[in-house]
Amino acid sequence: MASLLVIAAFVTLVAGVVAQPPKADIPPVGVKSLPAEDDKAIRKIVMGIEEAWNAHDMKAYGKPLQEDVEWINVVGMHWHGREAVVAAHTAFHATIFKNHSMKTDKIELRSLGNDHAIAVVTTTNDAFTTPDGHVMPKAQNRLTYVLVKGADGWKIAHAHNVVVDATAAKNNPVKDPRK
Repeated sequence: MASLLVIAAFVTLVAGVVAQPPKADIPPVGVKSLPAEDDKAIRKIVMGIEEAWNAHDMKAYGKPLQEDVEWINVVGMHWHGREAVVAAHTAFHATIFKNHSMKTDKIELRSLGNDHAIAVVTTTNDAFTTPDGHVMPKAQNRLTYVLVKGADGWKIAHAHNVVVDATAAKNNPVKDPRK
């Protein structure tokens, strides 16, 4: 009988803990959105990156980057600082990307609180030929930007770019409920 009382007390305690809502200062993942003006400003940055890319204007491409930005490109090159990111993109746009353009398909934003945000951006990129002669077909890429809001507005502090493997994506065991 005593063991049944202990089990009943435990079940009641666990049910009370499980049923409690999350603490107010720790919002559930994906719930905290950005204020409208910040959302608009970050989307403007993302679209500005597309415009600069398509115009092959790497000076404009570098404007929304923090001076100490970290950038990991689609093949794993890791660049430190705006100057390096702009130099790399300038070199590639003079060669393999000189006739290349991209289109932004989707922008997903999430606040990290206190003037920090993440943007996950899906783009469609034209085909291009690598320096070793390999033709890369038209494909989707997904970029993750970590942004910080400072005195001069939102800036990209970190970026990472990957090619979306369309075949693998068909077998994704976790379906995105936002689609």
